[in-house]
Order: sequence, then C-alpha cells, then structure tokens
Amino acid sequence: MRRYNIKKRNRYTFLSIVLIGIVVVMLLALVYYNSLKKIVERYYGDFKVLTIREAFENAFKNVSIQPSGFGVVTITAIDEMSNVYTARVTKEGLISIAVGNQISQNPEETYKTIYAKAFYNLALNQPIADFETSDPKSVLSYLNNISYDYFQDNGREYVVLIGKDEPGNAVQIVYNISKVNGKIRIIAEKVFVNGKLLNDAEKRIFLAKVYKKSIEHDLLEVVKNSFLKDYPGVSIGEVFSKLSNVRWTIKDESRKMVEFNGMDVIEGKETVITIGFKIDENGEIIVSYALLNGQDVDKESIPYLVSYLYSRYSNLDKNKDIYKYKQIIFSTKIPNSTKTFGELFTEYSKNDQWNIEYAIDSIKLIVTAQTAKNDKFYVEFILKKDGVYLAKSMLNDVEEKFDVLIAKILASGKVVESTPVQEGISPEGIDKVQKVKSGKIVKYSSFTNNEEAFRSYLKNPTWSYDKEEDRVILTGVGKYGTRNWNFTFVFDLYFGREPVLENMYMDGITVIDEVSDYIVSKIFKVDTLGNNLVELVKNSIFISKTYEEILGPKGWKIDRNNDRVLYTSDNLQITFAVEPAGQVKVVQVFYNGENWTTRSYDVLKTLENGGSLTSLEQPQQKIQQKPIETKRENAKPVSEETTIEQPASVEPEEPQEQPTTPQYGQF
Repeated sequence: MRRYNIKKRNRYTFLSIVLIGIVVVMLLALVYYNSLKKIVERYYGDFKVLTIREAFENAFKNVSIQPSGFGVVTITAIDEMSNVYTARVTKEGLISIAVGNQISQNPEETYKTIYAKAFYNLALNQPIADFETSDPKSVLSYLNNISYDYFQDNGREYVVLIGKDEPGNAVQIVYNISKVNGKIRIIAEKVFVNGKLLNDAEKRIFLAKVYKKSIEHDLLEVVKNSFLKDYPGVSIGEVFSKLSNVRWTIKDESRKMVEFNGMDVIEGKETVITIGFKIDENGEIIVSYALLNGQDVDKESIPYLVSYLYSRYSNLDKNKDIYKYKQIIFSTKIPNSTKTFGELFTEYSKNDQWNIEYAIDSIKLIVTAQTAKNDKFYVEFILKKDGVYLAKSMLNDVEEKFDVLIAKILASGKVVESTPVQEGISPEGIDKVQKVKSGKIVKYSSFTNNEEAFRSYLKNPTWSYDKEEDRVILTGVGKYGTRNWNFTFVFDLYFGREPVLENMYMDGITVIDEVSDYIVSKIFKVDTLGNNLVELVKNSIFISKTYEEILGPKGWKIDRNNDRVLYTSDNLQITFAVEPAGQVKVVQVFYNGENWTTRSYDVLKTLENGGSLTSLEQPQQKIQQKPIETKRENAKPVSEETTIEQPASVEPEEPQEQPTTPQYGQF
C-alpha cells in the first residue's frame, strides 16, 4: 500500500482555511442576528417614543430577545406576577403577543398595555425635568393607591399617575415623555388636585413637595413669573416691573414672601407702592399686604389697588371684571323693594351696556339701558370695601332721584322678548357632551359617571354644548342651604378626553372655590372635598378678628343636611351660612339652650373684645337687628373673584321683614 504524506506547510494552510471559514460563518451569523434585532429597534404603530425593544425592557425586568426563524424575532419577558409574555415580531412589522399560553386576539391593545407600563416605570425610575437631582420614586411615598393611565394628544405621549395624598385629596400628575437627541425626557406638565388644574406656581410648589426640592434659592423668579388667580393672562413681574424705581426683595424666605417696591403717579401725586406677595400652602400666589407711601392699605381695599394697577399696566379683561361685579350688584336688593337689581336688569330693561372704571380703593360700574317703553336711563354703582353704593341716576339725560327712577322703570312693565330657538347640537358637540357625561370629575366617587352623580342632585338636568366657547354646559335646579338654586356647570375637556369642571354658577352668580368644592362633594358624596368651607368661615373677619380668633380653633364642623357651618362649645352654638359668592352670614345663635339670634351682634362683639357672655344674661328685649360686617382674610387670595363683598348681616332662618334703606349711599 502506498502512503501519502501531507507536508506540514500544506497542513497548516488547510487548518487556516477551515478556521477562516468558521470565522466568516460566525460573522455572517452575527450580521444576520444583528439585522434581525433591528426588527425590534423600530416603533410600532402610533407609539413613537419607545421602540419595541425599549417598551419591553422598560416594562419588564427579565427580557430575552432571540431570532426565531427567517425574518422573525421573539421577545420573551416575565412580569412581577411571573406571567410570561411572548411576542413575535416580523420584518414586515407585524406583531403577535401571547400571555402564558393564550394568544392575544387584540395585539395592539396588549402592546398598548405593555407600552403604558413602560411609561409608568420610566416616570418612577428616571428623574423628571427641573428635578434631576431628586429621587423619582419620591412620588410613591407622597401618594397612596397609585394607578396610571396612558394617552396620546396632538402627537405627544403622556402617562398620568393617579392617587391620593395623605389628607385624602385626589391627585393626578400628567407626565409628557419624549425623546430628545436619543435621550428620554420627562416633564410633569399638568397637576390636578380634586379635579382642579393647578397653575404654574401651584404646580411648582406641589412638585417641590413631592420630590422634596427646596425652591427658596429662586423664590424671586418663582413669584415674578407666576400669576395672580384673577389675572392669568399676564405674569406678576410683567405688570409690576412697568412701574418706576422697581425693587424686588425676599422679605421672608422661610414663609416664601417677596416684597415689591415701586413708584406711580396716583391722582397727580407720586406715590410709593409696596406690595407683599406670598406663596401659600397650596402653592398659590396671594397678596399678603400693601402700603401706599408707607401707610397700610386695609385688606378689603387691596383687591381694588391690584385691579387698578393691572388696568393701567396690562391688557385687563374688563368684560370679565364687569361680569364679576355685575353678579354682586344683581344679587343685591333694590332699596325699599323686594326685587333685586338682577330682576330689574333682566326683566324690566333692555339693551343694557356696562362699563367699568378703576380706582385704588373702589370700582365704578356704569350702566345705560332702556325701559320697556324705550326711555333711556343711566345708573352709576360704586363698589367699595364696605359695600355697594349708588352714585348717580338719570332718566332721558336728566338726573333723577333713584326711587323715582326705579318706580318709572317698573311702571313701564316687563320687557317682552321672543325666546331664541336653540339650534341642534353638532356631531362634535354630541361627542363632547357624551365624554363629559360618561367621565368622572371626582375619581374616587362611588358614582359610575358624571351623569349619574348630577342626576341624583339636580332636578330637570339639561346638557348642552356651547360651540363658540367649546364648552359643555349642564343646567338644573338643586338645593343649597334653605332654598333651590338654578345651577349652571361649565365643563372643559382636558386634552379632549378628561372632563374638568371649569366654572359653577348659582342664579347667575359665580360660585367661589370653597362653595363649589363643597357642592361637588355633596353631588359625588365625597365629604373630604368640601372641608375648606369650614376654613373659609374660620378665617372670615367679624370686625377686627377672625371667627377662629374669637371662638377658638376647636368645635367647628359642617352640617351637611342644611349646608351650614356650625360652631359648638359647652354653652354656645353658632350657625353660619356661606353664600355662593363667598359672603359669610350668622344665621342662628343659641346660648345656654336659648335662642339669641337677635343678639348675635352683641354676642360676637363681646367675645371679640375678650368679654364674658354672662354680662349679657338678662331678660331679652326685642332688639333691632344690627348688620354684622363679615370681612374675609386669608380665606382666599386677594386677587380672586369674591374678595369684594357686601357686609354680611345676621339672618335668622325664618324670613324677616326687609329694613328700609336710604336712597343714596350704601345699600
């Protein structure tokens, strides 16, 4: 047999070729593997922030990605409940998902659930903008019973964290998650507390609490870039920086107080204006104090000074102010009459035109109108800290006594106008009405939706859509206190999907937040929402002290059956009513079991002066009621709609005869 020997050199060449072939095959396999992995580096459907791979890796901890055939990649993941998710993605972009052994019949919806969970985990694991040094998981210790929701709006993607804070307030934090230069960016864009959208300053303070970040270092900028509630269109700094010799200083860093100093010409004289801005516990900017040439401006006059400055140095929405102050006038009784000014101007006059003039201590509201017989009349109202005054009245360009003018207007009869025919609601309006009806403005209510809740409270509820304002309107009759009111609820749809109660009106009167929150708490049967009604009463001023200072911090509660605030001690019980516009009134007083309602003024005055009620224990005589002027301090920011009030008077629960009122002056 012949044996062939291979030379060593040829042997090494053969082995090299084999090794090179193996390497080439491995490289080709690696290239192919990587090309397959690109299948899951794409976006799926309308989900454009996270790729398929990123969605799974952020939603689950244990993720495996492997090719499984020509043009197919399999993703396997296990959640915290040990459920196994298996997704198969093709090079054409098709996806199928199985949970356990069950293949999803709706893979798009299943993927959305996975994607939403990825967004939720990102919000909890990656620092958000402006809070990069804070622990993103801080929100877990601030909120209880957290859930989340994912949605898209105008091509942007959001996740909403929903929960309750320690006092029981319903909180929603809306995070926008995007990708900038390949990096994830998270912004807390909106915050809702009990359905109320926080403004920028409120949101900033709220998030600082959540993420435990101090804001004192930029306190000046926070205040200057924030907005007073009644003037959302222009920042505080933009308005007040237009005065002369402006200076901003931190007055008290721990109390979050900033002081503004500037000069303006008022009534022909240079005047130094000092205003103290404060960030309250809710994150809202309020005016804490004001001085003119070093002299204190009393609390009740501050709103007039602020509106005067805004009218001079910003594009003030005069129509909004006119509407606000009209409601105060409309709810006021005409002197020596059982009718209100609201009835006079809505039933006995037509073509009314209103104008407003601002002063540092008052507002002048001017109206021209016609009677049913086409006579022209003119009235000037002055609203000041202690009430509403009549300044001037004219009939057909001739000055006329007010009582004579009223008599002639009423004698002309009611204005008869045809009722406008309401056009049919558009398909868009029907859709938005349905979204509001089927949604819930109070998430933790036992009611299924808004429609069910409001139907339980209102008689003859009617839903409509205001196309011009793009708002959904609900009207109906409901009880508050001792009477029925005509309610109007105005809803907006946040991001076109989440109903938010924007405004509430009762008999045309704008309802303040505390009363609005209380009524919403009654409608949805969530009592905690209405507790601020007690704080409003406690912080209202009798003459020089608040009711809390007079009566003490304990013994306060809400009588929800009668919509009253009660104060009770061993021998004294006082019942307070809060009007829709915020006026606080004493309606009943019992002392040692006896009805002392007619002596309410003496009771409160004695207690305010530090005296004892034993000095009043004597046979009661019929005493003419004295009006109690209830001022409010710290209950609302001075910029809010309800800071200008009439004096509140003692009103027993039984109807009383109307006292006569002078023709001119306060009424």
